[in-house]
Amino acid sequence: MRKIILFLAAVLTFASCQQASDIPFEEVSNYFFRNDAEIPENPVIDSAEQFDALFGAAAFMGKGGQVTPVDFDKEFVIAVVNPVTDCSTELAPESLRKVDGELVFSYNETIGEQQSWTMQPILLVKVDRKYKMDNVRLERRLQVL
Repeated sequence: MRKIILFLAAVLTFASCQQASDIPFEEVSNYFFRNDAEIPENPVIDSAEQFDALFGAAAFMGKGGQVTPVDFDKEFVIAVVNPVTDCSTELAPESLRKVDGELVFSYNETIGEQQSWTMQPILLVKVDRKYKMDNVRLERRLQVL
């Protein structure tokens, strides 16, 4: 019984030190990374000018074909941009947390079979500006099929 109490106390102490809180976000769809742009070092994009220099609209007709609008007066974007690859690659958001005064964006990367063409995987999410911090740490969870 004493070991259980000590274990629970240790877990509670560790959990209280982490102080993580979830932050809401929305995935931004139907954009592509411009081939004349360089992959940004900092994933935080906080102006329309900066966003337009990196991404172009890839709207198409039909359901879900419109680009997701971003109001940079109220929101900022977190961008994950991978290098060009010939492997099927999917990026999916998992969570955004504030941990010890830092934003941590977790996402899943699934790499599949080799293709006969290349692609540049990107993942964009928009976040309310009240949560903005200058730097965001990206936390990738990789799965190779």
